[in-house]
Amino acid sequence: SDKYSSALYGWSRWSVGGELGFAPSRWTDILVAAGYHGYDQDNAGYSSLGDYSGESNGWTVHGGLGSYATERISYRLMAGWSRFDYGDGVDSSDGFTYMVSGNWKIGDTWNTMLMGNSYYQPSERDYGTSIRVDSLSWGIAKSLVRGKMSATFDVAYRREGHEYAASAASAYDIDYLTGRIGVNYTLNRFLQLYARFEYQQCWNTEGDRPQYDYDRFRGTLGFRLTY
Repeated sequence: SDKYSSALYGWSRWSVGGELGFAPSRWTDILVAAGYHGYDQDNAGYSSLGDYSGESNGWTVHGGLGSYATERISYRLMAGWSRFDYGDGVDSSDGFTYMVSGNWKIGDTWNTMLMGNSYYQPSERDYGTSIRVDSLSWGIAKSLVRGKMSATFDVAYRREGHEYAASAASAYDIDYLTGRIGVNYTLNRFLQLYARFEYQQCWNTEGDRPQYDYDRFRGTLGFRLTY
């Protein structure tokens, strides 16, 4: 029997944007950023749900602050408005969006980072569906063995809220919670070894679609070549 009940599909994404900044002091930058992006997919009109255009597009305008709070703490706080037109106008979503990040060099061997953002896009799971993504992540790293080895830990939360769904079966929200630990070892300037262990839990907030709930473990060993 077929492994999948319907044809797979995917999106390609392109984007263009720009940013202007003004530095009233050595510690602060005032920032304004804007971007335009588009999505294309090949099999629009495949589903009995309707004949959708293969094109979706949107824009974002953000303003905010960035630079250094102290010599060891850098930050970036951006907020504004986004609009997204799914299926060449089948449905439009707009709302407040944000991009935040911060980095703190705690000491010579410790470093921590916080990141968060939100945006609109086509669903990666369901045909005829657009979503809003809100995500937040935090991580910490420690340098070991005189910089040749480092250990990392991070945790991330991601929420996919459905903005538009042609089918009631696709009108659900999904939450992801992921935790990771890792070790990196640099043999030389060309070769780095790494190991990762990850746990992820996924659930739908309605509670009536257990087929979308899961948890999984994943371990990875690998190497990176730099030249």
